[in-house]
Amino acid sequence: MITVICPCYNAEKYIDKTISSLLSQEIFNFKFEVIFINDGSTDNTLELLNKSKKLFDAKDIQIKIISQNNSGAGAARNKGIKSASFDYLAFLDSDDIWMKTKLQVCYDFLRKNKTCNFFSHDERYVKLDGNYLFLKHGEFKYANIAKSLYIRNSLSTSAVMVKKSLLIDHGGFDITLKSSQDYDLWLKLSPYMKFCNIELTLGEYHEIENSITSKYYLFRFFDQLVIAYRYRKYVNFSSFLKKILKILASKQWIF
Repeated sequence: MITVICPCYNAEKYIDKTISSLLSQEIFNFKFEVIFINDGSTDNTLELLNKSKKLFDAKDIQIKIISQNNSGAGAARNKGIKSASFDYLAFLDSDDIWMKTKLQVCYDFLRKNKTCNFFSHDERYVKLDGNYLFLKHGEFKYANIAKSLYIRNSLSTSAVMVKKSLLIDHGGFDITLKSSQDYDLWLKLSPYMKFCNIELTLGEYHEIENSITSKYYLFRFFDQLVIAYRYRKYVNFSSFLKKILKILASKQWIF
């Protein structure tokens, strides 16, 4: 019923926790599959994924491990979408984890809200120092979801479940963007969303140490400008201008 898509790139330091959270899912009345896409990792990620296969098999969880040249998380997720066997897709980043009840809760909401094609839940954001805060997702300022998302992104990739046909009909992640591919996708899908908000904390988003280069900030800066212009029709000119000024004020172009 649900396909989990997990792109992995040089994730050897934290992929074990992600795998454990999938193996720990408390499932009672349906099956799910997991698709790992190894996005050209140069560390031991692929080896760890292959070792986990026996653990998934022991729990009768179907698993697919697909390798590709490094093309980015968006391209990896797109490959997972095309390879998915089930009608609903849940995305899980390789440095995030889910609560044990995540998939069962989502499935129960799906059964009770069969007209919905997009589900979202809350997350706990765990900082490097161990402190955490709760992230409320799926809250929209306006009845118009497209307008609300344009003004503020209130969705998280590891905290959504999407009907596969919605992605097939309207396209997956835009791999021409170097960043913010998930935000672009939510905006693209927003006019067609039949949204269901699950007001429960079902996942953890973990802060990890990394070295973000100035090149990344520059990509993000330009990509956000592209996205703001691409979906400007969702709002009036005043809101569009505020969006542009907000991106400029972020000073990412300085970094």
